[in-house]
Amino acid sequence: MAKDAIETVKEAEEKAKKILQDTILASKNSKQEAEISAEQEHKRILSDAKAEAEDIKRLAVQEGEAIAKPIIEKGIEAAKALNNLKDEDLDSAVNIIIERIVNANGNS
Repeated sequence: MAKDAIETVKEAEEKAKKILQDTILASKNSKQEAEISAEQEHKRILSDAKAEAEDIKRLAVQEGEAIAKPIIEKGIEAAKALNNLKDEDLDSAVNIIIERIVNANGNS
C-alpha cells in the first residue's frame, strides 16, 4: 500500500514535470511567434507608410506642375513676343531709353 502510494506520487511528479516542460516549450514558441508577428507587422506598417508618402509626393508634384504650367506658358508667350519685335520697335525703345538717361544726367 505504501509502495502504491509512492508510485502514484512519483507518477504525479513525472506528469507535473512533463506538464511544466510542455508549458515552458509552449511559452517559448508563443514568444517566438509573437516576435515574428511583430516583425511582420512592423514591416507592413513601414511599407504602408512608404506607399502613402509616395502618394503624397506624387500628388504634390502634380499640384506643383498644375500651378506652374500657366506661369510657364505665360513666360513662353512673353518670350515669343519679345523675340518677334521688329528692329524698328527695338530702335525706338533704345532711343527712348537713351533720351531718358541723357535727360536725367544732363547733356554729357
